[in-house]
Amino acid sequence: MTPEHREQYRTALIRILAAAGAVGMSRAQLLVAIAVAGFVPAAASDLDNELDYLAGKHLAARMEKTVSPEIARWKITAEGRDYAAKEGLA
Repeated sequence: MTPEHREQYRTALIRILAAAGAVGMSRAQLLVAIAVAGFVPAAASDLDNELDYLAGKHLAARMEKTVSPEIARWKITAEGRDYAAKEGLA
């Protein structure tokens, strides 16, 4: 992925997570949503790497779940919402 492509991918993920709100999205849902956003094929390893990056920047977070904790869900954080609002993504 080029740096420009990676930036677009990350921006799309922030936009998708902002739309999902507090409910968040599973990895499978994010793969579909990122493909709909035009990133085809959306590689699972690319998604995992970028979610880890966004988590490191405190823009996204893995949700703690009681039921089926092995099925990870991701949500946007307060910092992520602020970033999305500032950049006109939400």
